[in-house]
Amino acid sequence: MKYSGERFLPAECKGEIAVEHYQRYQLACQVVSGKIVLDAACGEGYGSSLLAQHAKKVIGLDIDALTVESASVKYGNEKLSFVTGSIEQLPFENSYFDVVISYETIEHVGSDIQHLFLKEIKRVLKPDGILVMSTPNKAVYTDKVSGHNQFHIKEFYAEEYIDFLHVYFTHVEKFCQFPDVGYFITGETGMTTAVHNSCLIDSSRYIIAVCSDQKAEMEMCPESFTHFDDSMYYTLYATAHRLENELLCTKQEADAFQAKLENDISAQKQCIVKLENERTELVDYVAHLEKDIMTQKEYIIHLENDIKAQKEYIIHLQNDLQAKDVAIAAFNEAEDSRGKYIQRLEKDIELQKDYVSHLEHDLTELAQYTRHLETDIRTLNERIQKVGGEGSV
Repeated sequence: MKYSGERFLPAECKGEIAVEHYQRYQLACQVVSGKIVLDAACGEGYGSSLLAQHAKKVIGLDIDALTVESASVKYGNEKLSFVTGSIEQLPFENSYFDVVISYETIEHVGSDIQHLFLKEIKRVLKPDGILVMSTPNKAVYTDKVSGHNQFHIKEFYAEEYIDFLHVYFTHVEKFCQFPDVGYFITGETGMTTAVHNSCLIDSSRYIIAVCSDQKAEMEMCPESFTHFDDSMYYTLYATAHRLENELLCTKQEADAFQAKLENDISAQKQCIVKLENERTELVDYVAHLEKDIMTQKEYIIHLENDIKAQKEYIIHLQNDLQAKDVAIAAFNEAEDSRGKYIQRLEKDIELQKDYVSHLEHDLTELAQYTRHLETDIRTLNERIQKVGGEGSV
Protein backbone atom coordinates (compact mmCIF):
# COMPACT_ATOMS: atom_id res chain seq x y z
CA MET A 1 0.00 0.00 0.00
CA LYS A 2 1.37 3.41 -1.00
CA TYR A 3 1.18 6.39 1.36
CA SER A 4 -1.32 8.99 0.07
CA GLY A 5 -1.41 11.26 3.10
CA GLU A 6 -4.83 10.02 4.22
CA ARG A 7 -3.87 6.82 6.08
CA PHE A 8 -1.02 6.36 8.54
CA LEU A 9 1.46 3.68 7.42
CA PRO A 10 4.12 2.74 10.03
CA ALA A 11 6.58 1.55 7.38
CA GLU A 12 6.50 4.87 5.55
CA CYS A 13 5.58 7.45 8.22
CA LYS A 14 8.32 8.20 10.73
CA GLY A 15 9.02 10.82 13.38
CA GLU A 16 6.33 13.01 14.92
CA ILE A 17 3.32 11.53 13.08
CA ALA A 18 4.38 8.01 14.16
CA VAL A 19 4.70 9.13 17.78
CA GLU A 20 1.24 10.77 17.68
CA HIS A 21 -0.47 7.57 16.53
CA TYR A 22 1.50 5.23 18.78
CA GLN A 23 0.85 7.38 21.86
CA ARG A 24 -2.92 7.43 21.27
CA TYR A 25 -3.11 3.63 21.06
CA GLN A 26 -0.95 3.30 24.18
CA LEU A 27 -3.57 5.37 26.02
CA ALA A 28 -6.39 3.15 24.70
CA CYS A 29 -4.57 0.03 25.81
CA GLN A 30 -5.25 1.12 29.39
CA VAL A 31 -9.03 0.56 29.02
CA VAL A 32 -9.25 -2.56 26.80
CA SER A 33 -7.86 -5.26 29.08
CA GLY A 34 -10.14 -8.33 28.86
CA LYS A 35 -12.61 -6.41 26.65
CA ILE A 36 -14.24 -6.96 23.27
CA VAL A 37 -13.04 -4.01 21.20
CA LEU A 38 -13.95 -2.42 17.87
CA ASP A 39 -11.27 -0.34 16.14
CA ALA A 40 -13.46 1.68 13.76
CA ALA A 41 -11.64 2.89 10.64
CA CYS A 42 -8.61 0.88 11.65
CA GLY A 43 -6.62 1.61 8.50
CA GLU A 44 -3.44 -0.45 8.06
CA GLY A 45 -4.18 -2.33 11.30
CA TYR A 46 -1.07 -1.65 13.39
CA GLY A 47 -3.18 0.02 16.14
CA SER A 48 -5.59 -2.89 16.26
CA SER A 49 -2.61 -5.21 16.77
CA LEU A 50 -1.45 -3.09 19.74
CA LEU A 51 -4.93 -3.27 21.28
CA ALA A 52 -5.06 -7.06 20.73
CA GLN A 53 -2.04 -7.45 23.01
CA HIS A 54 -4.28 -6.42 25.95
CA ALA A 55 -7.89 -7.03 24.88
CA LYS A 56 -9.92 -10.25 24.88
CA LYS A 57 -10.92 -9.74 21.26
CA VAL A 58 -10.39 -6.96 18.70
CA ILE A 59 -12.18 -6.40 15.39
CA GLY A 60 -10.70 -3.84 13.03
CA LEU A 61 -13.16 -2.27 10.57
CA ASP A 62 -12.25 -0.30 7.46
CA ILE A 63 -14.15 0.72 4.34
CA ASP A 64 -11.34 -0.27 1.95
CA ALA A 65 -11.37 -3.99 1.07
CA LEU A 66 -7.70 -4.09 -0.02
CA THR A 67 -6.64 -2.45 3.25
CA VAL A 68 -8.65 -5.02 5.23
CA GLU A 69 -7.12 -7.89 3.24
CA SER A 70 -3.59 -6.54 3.83
CA ALA A 71 -4.23 -6.05 7.58
CA SER A 72 -5.64 -9.57 7.90
CA VAL A 73 -2.54 -11.07 6.31
CA LYS A 74 -0.13 -8.92 8.34
CA TYR A 75 -1.78 -8.87 11.80
CA GLY A 76 -4.66 -11.35 11.88
CA ASN A 77 -4.77 -14.00 14.65
CA GLU A 78 -7.24 -15.74 16.95
CA LYS A 79 -7.75 -12.52 18.96
CA LEU A 80 -7.64 -10.06 16.03
CA SER A 81 -9.74 -10.03 12.86
CA PHE A 82 -10.58 -7.42 10.24
CA VAL A 83 -13.83 -6.77 8.35
CA THR A 84 -14.88 -4.47 5.54
CA GLY A 85 -17.64 -2.01 6.42
CA SER A 86 -18.80 1.58 6.70
CA ILE A 87 -19.02 3.70 9.83
CA GLU A 88 -22.49 4.78 8.65
CA GLN A 89 -23.79 1.23 9.13
CA LEU A 90 -21.63 -0.92 11.38
CA PRO A 91 -22.04 -4.62 10.47
CA PHE A 92 -22.45 -5.81 14.07
CA GLU A 93 -25.31 -6.74 16.38
CA ASN A 94 -26.57 -4.44 19.11
CA SER A 95 -24.65 -4.13 22.41
CA TYR A 96 -21.77 -6.33 21.24
CA PHE A 97 -18.65 -4.29 22.15
CA ASP A 98 -17.23 -3.22 25.49
CA VAL A 99 -15.03 -0.55 23.91
CA VAL A 100 -15.04 1.29 20.58
CA ILE A 101 -11.84 3.01 19.49
CA SER A 102 -11.85 5.53 16.62
CA TYR A 103 -8.84 7.74 16.07
CA GLU A 104 -8.67 10.54 13.49
CA THR A 105 -11.79 9.33 11.69
CA ILE A 106 -14.70 11.61 12.38
CA GLU A 107 -13.16 14.66 10.67
CA HIS A 108 -13.01 12.72 7.38
CA VAL A 109 -16.81 12.78 6.92
CA GLY A 110 -19.51 15.41 6.83
CA SER A 111 -21.84 16.42 9.65
CA ASP A 112 -24.68 14.06 8.68
CA ILE A 113 -22.42 11.01 8.63
CA GLN A 114 -20.75 12.11 11.88
CA HIS A 115 -24.11 11.86 13.63
CA LEU A 116 -24.91 8.54 11.94
CA PHE A 117 -21.53 7.22 13.14
CA LEU A 118 -22.21 8.19 16.76
CA LYS A 119 -25.67 6.59 16.62
CA GLU A 120 -24.13 3.38 15.29
CA ILE A 121 -21.48 3.42 18.03
CA LYS A 122 -24.21 3.78 20.66
CA ARG A 123 -26.07 0.87 19.08
CA VAL A 124 -23.15 -1.60 19.09
CA LEU A 125 -21.79 -0.56 22.53
CA LYS A 126 -22.94 -2.30 25.67
CA PRO A 127 -24.84 -0.05 28.12
CA ASP A 128 -21.68 0.31 30.22
CA GLY A 129 -19.45 0.51 27.15
CA ILE A 130 -16.74 3.09 26.51
CA LEU A 131 -15.91 5.13 23.41
CA VAL A 132 -12.36 6.46 22.97
CA MET A 133 -12.27 8.91 20.07
CA SER A 134 -9.76 11.54 18.93
CA THR A 135 -9.83 14.34 16.40
CA PRO A 136 -7.60 17.32 15.50
CA ASN A 137 -8.30 20.59 17.29
CA LYS A 138 -9.16 22.89 14.39
CA ALA A 139 -7.99 25.99 16.27
CA VAL A 140 -4.43 24.62 16.35
CA TYR A 141 -4.23 21.94 13.66
CA THR A 142 -5.71 24.12 10.89
CA ASP A 143 -6.18 27.75 11.96
CA LYS A 144 -2.91 28.26 13.83
CA VAL A 145 -0.70 26.94 11.05
CA SER A 146 -2.97 28.25 8.29
CA GLY A 147 -3.11 24.75 6.89
CA HIS A 148 -5.76 22.59 5.29
CA ASN A 149 -5.88 18.82 5.12
CA GLN A 150 -7.51 17.88 1.81
CA PHE A 151 -8.91 14.68 3.34
CA HIS A 152 -10.72 16.48 6.19
CA ILE A 153 -14.34 17.42 5.56
CA LYS A 154 -15.68 18.62 8.94
CA GLU A 155 -13.17 19.47 11.69
CA PHE A 156 -14.09 20.49 15.25
CA TYR A 157 -13.04 23.21 17.62
CA ALA A 158 -12.38 21.86 21.14
CA GLU A 159 -15.61 22.80 22.90
CA GLU A 160 -17.61 22.10 19.74
CA TYR A 161 -16.24 18.55 19.76
CA ILE A 162 -17.08 17.99 23.43
CA ASP A 163 -20.61 19.38 22.95
CA PHE A 164 -21.06 17.04 19.97
CA LEU A 165 -20.11 13.99 22.04
CA HIS A 166 -22.35 15.07 24.94
CA VAL A 167 -25.35 14.70 22.64
CA TYR A 168 -24.79 10.93 22.77
CA PHE A 169 -22.91 10.30 26.03
CA THR A 170 -23.51 11.43 29.60
CA HIS A 171 -19.86 11.39 30.63
CA VAL A 172 -17.11 12.82 28.40
CA GLU A 173 -13.57 12.99 29.78
CA LYS A 174 -11.15 15.16 27.81
CA PHE A 175 -7.45 14.55 27.22
CA CYS A 176 -4.98 16.75 25.37
CA GLN A 177 -2.29 15.61 22.98
CA PHE A 178 0.35 18.11 21.95
CA PRO A 179 4.06 18.31 21.16
CA ASP A 180 6.37 20.01 23.66
CA VAL A 181 9.94 21.32 23.46
CA GLY A 182 12.38 21.52 26.40
CA TYR A 183 15.58 20.26 28.01
CA PHE A 184 16.06 17.39 30.42
CA ILE A 185 18.58 16.87 33.22
CA THR A 186 19.41 13.21 33.78
CA GLY A 187 21.91 11.15 35.68
CA GLU A 188 24.15 8.50 34.23
CA THR A 189 21.36 5.97 34.42
CA GLY A 190 19.13 8.08 32.16
CA MET A 191 16.05 10.28 32.47
CA THR A 192 13.91 9.65 35.52
CA THR A 193 11.55 12.63 35.57
CA ALA A 194 9.98 14.77 32.85
CA VAL A 195 8.52 18.15 33.68
CA HIS A 196 6.32 19.88 31.14
CA ASN A 197 3.68 22.57 31.00
CA SER A 198 0.09 21.74 31.88
CA CYS A 199 -2.20 21.21 28.91
CA LEU A 200 -4.93 23.64 28.00
CA ILE A 201 -7.53 21.99 25.81
CA ASP A 202 -7.91 25.04 23.56
CA SER A 203 -4.18 24.95 22.73
CA SER A 204 -3.77 21.20 22.20
CA ARG A 205 -3.19 19.82 18.72
CA TYR A 206 -5.43 16.78 19.26
CA ILE A 207 -8.36 16.12 21.58
CA ILE A 208 -8.93 12.61 22.90
CA ALA A 209 -12.30 11.94 24.52
CA VAL A 210 -13.31 8.97 26.65
CA CYS A 211 -17.10 8.72 26.59
CA SER A 212 -19.61 6.60 28.52
CA ASP A 213 -23.11 6.72 29.94
CA GLN A 214 -21.97 5.28 33.26
CA LYS A 215 -19.12 6.73 35.29
CA ALA A 216 -16.33 4.31 34.50
CA GLU A 217 -14.06 3.13 37.30
CA MET A 218 -10.79 3.21 35.36
CA GLU A 219 -7.23 3.79 36.34
CA MET A 220 -5.84 5.76 33.39
CA CYS A 221 -2.51 7.51 33.29
CA PRO A 222 -2.96 9.98 30.44
CA GLU A 223 0.17 11.99 31.30
CA SER A 224 2.87 10.41 29.17
CA PHE A 225 5.89 11.56 27.29
CA THR A 226 7.11 9.74 24.18
CA HIS A 227 10.76 10.42 23.38
CA PHE A 228 12.05 11.21 19.89
CA ASP A 229 15.50 9.84 19.10
CA ASP A 230 18.35 12.39 19.30
CA SER A 231 19.11 12.26 15.59
CA MET A 232 15.62 13.44 14.81
CA TYR A 233 15.91 16.32 17.30
CA TYR A 234 19.18 17.54 15.85
CA THR A 235 17.88 17.09 12.33
CA LEU A 236 14.92 19.25 13.27
CA TYR A 237 17.25 21.75 14.96
CA ALA A 238 19.43 21.93 11.84
CA THR A 239 16.35 22.30 9.69
CA ALA A 240 15.04 25.08 11.93
CA HIS A 241 18.41 26.85 11.76
CA ARG A 242 18.46 26.53 7.98
CA LEU A 243 14.91 27.81 7.79
CA GLU A 244 15.85 30.78 10.00
CA ASN A 245 18.67 31.68 7.58
CA GLU A 246 16.34 31.22 4.65
CA LEU A 247 13.77 33.33 6.45
CA LEU A 248 16.38 36.06 7.02
CA CYS A 249 17.34 36.01 3.34
CA THR A 250 13.69 36.00 2.42
CA LYS A 251 13.08 38.95 4.76
CA GLN A 252 15.95 40.88 3.15
CA GLU A 253 14.54 40.08 -0.27
CA ALA A 254 11.10 41.02 1.00
CA ASP A 255 12.45 44.35 2.36
CA ALA A 256 14.12 45.07 -0.97
CA PHE A 257 10.96 44.08 -2.77
CA GLN A 258 8.92 46.24 -0.37
CA ALA A 259 11.22 49.23 -1.04
CA LYS A 260 10.88 48.67 -4.77
CA LEU A 261 7.16 48.21 -4.34
CA GLU A 262 6.92 51.46 -2.37
CA ASN A 263 8.84 53.27 -5.13
CA ASP A 264 6.55 51.70 -7.68
CA ILE A 265 3.54 52.71 -5.59
CA SER A 266 4.89 56.30 -5.37
CA ALA A 267 5.37 56.37 -9.14
CA GLN A 268 1.92 54.89 -9.57
CA LYS A 269 0.45 57.54 -7.27
CA GLN A 270 2.12 60.29 -9.33
CA CYS A 271 0.78 58.63 -12.43
CA ILE A 272 -2.65 58.46 -10.80
CA VAL A 273 -2.48 62.20 -9.95
CA LYS A 274 -1.52 62.94 -13.55
CA LEU A 275 -4.32 60.74 -14.81
CA GLU A 276 -6.78 62.40 -12.43
CA ASN A 277 -5.73 65.83 -13.74
CA GLU A 278 -6.11 64.58 -17.29
CA ARG A 279 -9.43 63.11 -16.29
CA THR A 280 -10.53 66.48 -14.86
CA GLU A 281 -9.51 68.18 -18.11
CA LEU A 282 -11.34 65.52 -20.07
CA VAL A 283 -14.41 65.97 -17.88
CA ASP A 284 -14.33 69.74 -18.53
CA TYR A 285 -13.82 69.11 -22.23
CA VAL A 286 -16.66 66.61 -22.25
CA ALA A 287 -18.87 69.17 -20.47
CA HIS A 288 -17.92 71.73 -23.13
CA LEU A 289 -18.69 69.21 -25.87
CA GLU A 290 -21.99 68.37 -24.23
CA LYS A 291 -22.86 72.07 -24.17
CA ASP A 292 -21.94 72.35 -27.86
CA ILE A 293 -23.98 69.25 -28.54
CA MET A 294 -26.98 70.81 -26.80
CA THR A 295 -26.54 73.95 -28.93
CA GLN A 296 -26.23 71.81 -32.05
CA LYS A 297 -29.32 69.85 -31.01
CA GLU A 298 -31.27 73.08 -30.62
CA TYR A 299 -30.02 74.23 -34.04
CA ILE A 300 -30.92 70.84 -35.49
CA ILE A 301 -34.42 71.16 -34.00
CA HIS A 302 -34.67 74.66 -35.58
CA LEU A 303 -33.50 73.25 -38.92
CA GLU A 304 -35.93 70.36 -38.61
CA ASN A 305 -38.76 72.84 -38.03
CA ASP A 306 -37.62 74.85 -41.07
CA ILE A 307 -37.38 71.67 -43.12
CA LYS A 308 -40.84 70.70 -41.95
CA ALA A 309 -42.18 74.14 -42.99
CA GLN A 310 -40.35 73.87 -46.34
CA LYS A 311 -41.80 70.42 -46.86
CA GLU A 312 -45.26 71.76 -46.13
CA TYR A 313 -44.63 74.66 -48.55
CA ILE A 314 -43.35 72.20 -51.16
CA ILE A 315 -46.48 70.11 -50.68
CA HIS A 316 -48.54 73.29 -51.14
CA LEU A 317 -46.61 74.15 -54.31
CA GLN A 318 -46.99 70.59 -55.53
CA ASN A 319 -50.74 70.85 -54.96
CA ASP A 320 -50.80 74.19 -56.81
CA LEU A 321 -48.69 72.74 -59.59
CA GLN A 322 -50.98 69.75 -59.80
CA ALA A 323 -54.00 72.08 -59.99
CA LYS A 324 -52.24 74.11 -62.68
CA ASP A 325 -51.36 70.94 -64.54
CA VAL A 326 -55.04 70.02 -64.42
CA ALA A 327 -55.95 73.49 -65.62
CA ILE A 328 -53.33 73.37 -68.35
CA ALA A 329 -54.58 69.96 -69.38
CA ALA A 330 -58.12 71.34 -69.48
CA PHE A 331 -56.86 74.38 -71.35
CA ASN A 332 -54.94 72.23 -73.80
CA GLU A 333 -58.00 70.10 -74.26
CA ALA A 334 -60.05 73.26 -74.89
CA GLU A 335 -57.35 74.53 -77.24
CA ASP A 336 -57.48 71.27 -79.11
CA SER A 337 -61.26 71.65 -79.39
CA ARG A 338 -60.91 75.30 -80.53
CA GLY A 339 -58.22 74.27 -83.03
CA LYS A 340 -60.49 71.65 -84.48
CA TYR A 341 -63.34 74.21 -84.53
CA ILE A 342 -61.12 76.78 -86.25
CA GLN A 343 -60.07 74.12 -88.72
CA ARG A 344 -63.73 73.42 -89.42
CA LEU A 345 -64.40 77.17 -89.74
CA GLU A 346 -61.44 77.59 -92.03
CA LYS A 347 -62.70 74.68 -94.05
CA ASP A 348 -66.20 76.23 -94.09
CA ILE A 349 -64.65 79.59 -95.05
CA GLU A 350 -62.77 77.93 -97.89
CA LEU A 351 -66.04 76.34 -98.94
CA GLN A 352 -67.79 79.72 -98.64
CA LYS A 353 -64.96 81.33 -100.57
CA ASP A 354 -65.40 78.77 -103.29
CA TYR A 355 -69.14 79.33 -103.14
CA VAL A 356 -68.66 83.12 -103.22
CA SER A 357 -66.20 82.73 -106.09
CA HIS A 358 -68.74 80.62 -107.87
CA LEU A 359 -71.42 83.20 -107.09
CA GLU A 360 -69.15 86.00 -108.28
CA HIS A 361 -68.55 84.03 -111.44
CA ASP A 362 -72.27 83.48 -111.80
CA LEU A 363 -72.84 87.15 -110.98
CA THR A 364 -70.32 88.18 -113.62
CA GLU A 365 -72.01 85.94 -116.13
CA LEU A 366 -75.36 87.31 -114.96
CA ALA A 367 -74.05 90.87 -115.25
CA GLN A 368 -72.84 90.09 -118.72
CA TYR A 369 -76.16 88.50 -119.47
CA THR A 370 -77.91 91.47 -117.93
CA ARG A 371 -75.84 93.84 -120.01
CA HIS A 372 -76.61 91.72 -123.00
CA LEU A 373 -80.29 91.83 -122.13
CA GLU A 374 -80.06 95.54 -121.56
CA THR A 375 -78.48 95.86 -125.00
CA ASP A 376 -81.14 93.67 -126.43
CA ILE A 377 -83.79 95.74 -124.61
CA ARG A 378 -82.34 98.95 -125.84
CA THR A 379 -82.18 97.58 -129.31
CA LEU A 380 -85.72 96.37 -128.97
CA ASN A 381 -86.86 99.71 -127.57
CA GLU A 382 -85.17 101.44 -130.41
CA ARG A 383 -86.94 99.19 -132.79
CA ILE A 384 -90.19 99.79 -130.98
CA GLN A 385 -89.68 103.45 -131.04
CA LYS A 386 -88.74 103.27 -134.65
CA VAL A 387 -91.77 101.24 -135.43
CA GLY A 388 -93.98 103.62 -133.47
CA GLY A 389 -92.60 106.54 -135.24
CA GLU A 390 -93.26 105.03 -138.50
CA GLY A 391 -96.84 104.38 -137.48
CA SER A 392 -97.57 107.90 -136.39
CA VAL A 393 -96.52 109.18 -139.76
